[in-house]
Amino acid sequence: MGSKPVKIALDVDGVLADIISIWLNNYNEKNRDKILSIDSICRWDFWKELGYDEYRFYAELAQCWHEWYNIPLTEPHIPLYVNKLKNIAERVDIVSAQIAKDHVVRWLEHNGIEYDEYVSVTVGKDKANLAYDIFIDDSPVNALSIASMDKYVLLYDQPWNKHVSNDSKIVRIKSLKDAIEILQFKF
Repeated sequence: MGSKPVKIALDVDGVLADIISIWLNNYNEKNRDKILSIDSICRWDFWKELGYDEYRFYAELAQCWHEWYNIPLTEPHIPLYVNKLKNIAERVDIVSAQIAKDHVVRWLEHNGIEYDEYVSVTVGKDKANLAYDIFIDDSPVNALSIASMDKYVLLYDQPWNKHVSNDSKIVRIKSLKDAIEILQFKF
């Protein structure tokens, strides 16, 4: 494919930012009778089991971004790994359906995460319609949608996507470091 052949769409929530830990803390403070942990989230739409509808959950998740300065990275060295991705790709864009964009941008800047452009989509499944070669995402819904469009997905390993198997278009990664290695050798 030549030098810097790929355009990468990089998700934020669950890939770069451990936003779910903030949501879980907030939820557990309000609901001491049903304490949740990251490992108890076994499916993407786990919030249905809590009696939430989609709008309530995503509104609460967006509200968590108001605490952007407290949101941890999903793993150490994320800024370094994103920088390495930028060195081997034509471009690395942040592509997110997050409605709290201003807070997300502050968080990215605060953590020294460099990217080419921030691209907003209305819903996560819309990512599949964008012109990227590689998508790095944690959503099983997005991964299946993107793969169905004959595009590659590096599925960032999370408890809510364990049921998705590797195939010719979906490859599970445990770290962004894995993404770098895959892109260096496969593309």
